[in-house]
Amino acid sequence: MVSKYILGLDIGGANTKAALVKFKNSEIFESFSFIEYFPFWEKTLNDIPNMLRRIVENLIITNKVSLKEVDFISITITAELSDAFPTKREGISTLLDALEQVFDAEKMFFINNNSKFINFSQAKEEYASIAAANWVSTSLFLGKFVSKCILIDAGSTTIDIIPIINSVPVAKGKNDVERLVNHELIYTGGLRATIPSITHIVPYKGKMTRISFEKFALVSDVHRILNNISDEEYLNDTADNRSKTLENCYARLARVICMDLETISKTELDTIAKYIYDEQLEIIITEIQEFMKDLTPRKPEFNNEPKFVITGLSAGFLIKKVLKKLGYRNILSYEEITNIPDHISSSAFAVAGAFYFQL
Repeated sequence: MVSKYILGLDIGGANTKAALVKFKNSEIFESFSFIEYFPFWEKTLNDIPNMLRRIVENLIITNKVSLKEVDFISITITAELSDAFPTKREGISTLLDALEQVFDAEKMFFINNNSKFINFSQAKEEYASIAAANWVSTSLFLGKFVSKCILIDAGSTTIDIIPIINSVPVAKGKNDVERLVNHELIYTGGLRATIPSITHIVPYKGKMTRISFEKFALVSDVHRILNNISDEEYLNDTADNRSKTLENCYARLARVICMDLETISKTELDTIAKYIYDEQLEIIITEIQEFMKDLTPRKPEFNNEPKFVITGLSAGFLIKKVLKKLGYRNILSYEEITNIPDHISSSAFAVAGAFYFQL
């Protein structure tokens, strides 16, 4: 097959990820990626096309490619769930209008929850089928390299668990709520989870103490304190809009039990951070156990030494650790298998790759 430039877009409620990939003879010949923290709930309608134009500037023009040279734009959308939009229908419609202002509608294709790419006009008519279908493209791309496995994609906000057989996803759920019910979507992640969503109590001076339910800190502060993430990987806004320095991470965590850095030590806060981390791991352990309990009778192929493939910003410190605790050893890296360079933007590479292989 001749070489093709494909722009992959994963438009999330908090982060928009983009990958420009040049494919040649079924392999990635050249690639670039870009991510922008773009919280839709804080933006106006005019901000959305401007964000897309920044992607063109920072990802395409900067790398000396013109937009005309891009053969296709393959897209997945999860931002429709943001409370910026009254309904998912309006969210998808707003995003399609913004995309059409920046890109040629004839070049745009959208992954749906039936493992197919549909064109722009179909996407307008079948909005529900393209909502939150990013897990489909991620698994379809991986399926070209591994025919049977369990893919776990752990990002800043959520965790996707996707069984793959014969190179296609065999998930029970199609939409968010079905996937939540079937333990295929876990609403916790490495950056944006609030502390009360993980635990209502923390240890302090030998006692378990109930915490404040204010949004004083996020789990990104916990993971920065524990060195699970770097400054660069702290992509989201902070809870108090102050800086992401370690000092401020400690200060935010102190407020969770109504204290400050003048009244609680960093050693005590380290203990609290470790407890919150362990509790988050326990949430994920329970969900994966429930998922496997349902999966193995339905798909007995996964009974013995199932193969797990992990990706996403928080895969290393959340998922790998959990799988090892559960006794699983056959754990592989999505990026190494697929030869993509960036675990944070893997979903954008995947939607580009999945589309290329369906051409």
